[in-house]
Amino acid sequence: MNRITGTVREMGVVMTVLNLRAGEQVGLRDVEMKALDVLMRDGAMSAKGLGQRLGMHPATMTGILDKLENGGWVTRERDPEDRRVVLIQPVRERVGEIVRLFAGMASLATDMLEKYDTDQLATIEDFLTNVVTMVKEASTAWEE
Repeated sequence: MNRITGTVREMGVVMTVLNLRAGEQVGLRDVEMKALDVLMRDGAMSAKGLGQRLGMHPATMTGILDKLENGGWVTRERDPEDRRVVLIQPVRERVGEIVRLFAGMASLATDMLEKYDTDQLATIEDFLTNVVTMVKEASTAWEE
């Protein structure tokens, strides 16, 4: 049991290091990389929604989004369904620079996962989903 929890903790460390190094390649900080990751996976959302997703204070999000917009990473556009809401959109062409940085690792991950059968993959997915849920729940203990 301790080996598994220790490995999960180490995975968090090495993923942070990977993200920091990738960010250095394109001039972005870790939190900016995380914001782009969320937008790439989940699609456009309001600044408030993105801030909630990242656990960031709205004033902090403003600075992050200003930097991303000035760098051409995101745009701010009015929501066509509710013109009062401004949506943050990732700029696909620019975000492609980050996708290319992770292409080698994505290929390695695909190769690694091909070693497992369908039942094993389901178990891995279940475990990782439960870890994500557990961490999200734990992080709410420090919400303001």
